[in-house]
Amino acid sequence: MQEFKIGLSGCSGALESIASAALLDLAELTEELGYDALWLNEEHFQGGEGGGADGRRCLSPLILASAILARTSRLRVGFSVLLLAMYHPLRLAEEIASLDVLSNGRVDLGISRGANPRYLSVFGIDDGAGSQESFASGMGLMQRAWLRGPLRVGSESVSIEPKPIQQPHPPVFVGTYTSGTAAWAARNGHRIICHGINNLEAIRPVLQAYATEGGNLAEVPFGRFVYVSESDEQAREELWETVLKLTDRLKTIGISRRGNIISDDDLEPEAFYNRMVIAGSPKTCAQRILELRQEFGIGYLNALAAFFGFLPLDALKRSLTLLAKEVRPLLR
Repeated sequence: MQEFKIGLSGCSGALESIASAALLDLAELTEELGYDALWLNEEHFQGGEGGGADGRRCLSPLILASAILARTSRLRVGFSVLLLAMYHPLRLAEEIASLDVLSNGRVDLGISRGANPRYLSVFGIDDGAGSQESFASGMGLMQRAWLRGPLRVGSESVSIEPKPIQQPHPPVFVGTYTSGTAAWAARNGHRIICHGINNLEAIRPVLQAYATEGGNLAEVPFGRFVYVSESDEQAREELWETVLKLTDRLKTIGISRRGNIISDDDLEPEAFYNRMVIAGSPKTCAQRILELRQEFGIGYLNALAAFFGFLPLDALKRSLTLLAKEVRPLLR
């Protein structure tokens, strides 16, 4: 059985609790602690009311990835996820290949349709760009752009450069909440990525559809909110204020209305803590993760360790250290 992997996911790879100036130092720390990857979300318009700081600190994922890759030597950097509707596929193919070359092949391409109607409207993008048909067409064009030799585009024959180090291209992880897209990803040789905001009832049919079409569940980055402390009681005491802030934020943005992702009941703080969060002592957290492995066949935990930026920095550092040094050995 392959070694269990642990990545960190969020707007800044789960490091968004801190000021931007210190973020890259913390990225170096995660590499020293032995984490496998940082996964960067693409989000827009995430500040607090009136543009205040009480919200997610979301930097440009492509620019941030470049900075993190330059400061590290082993750590992989993925996207969880880039929104294909926001890019021209050929331009994005160039950007991803450039990162792959500069990092000597340490890039994972997490990508989705990007059909958020608010994003499309504000950026002046046609709704059709977020369709499944447009997504499939765009992904096909990106894959052809990474092949050796010229590419025919309309009346032009062009060479899309550079070509990625990883061949035939960096691993592709499709972000989806639907069984249909998960099945499509498996049939086309892609992996999927499960964001931690899903409740387990919503995740189950997506994973089943992926596995039915031949997808390897052990390679799926499986997102969960994670907080590790010295004891179960200490974890709850330290995390509770963060849970209150996060659930209030999720209710405000109406995430429970976005299809089969999470229910209103899940957003009640007590239910959220019990159903959506892995929290407690190292032993308790390891047991919860192994239960998910047994139920779903996962081999890759993607920890939403910063709780959308609401977790204080000192608590984040303690939790990341305990997760790496005390929880991970229990998963082997």
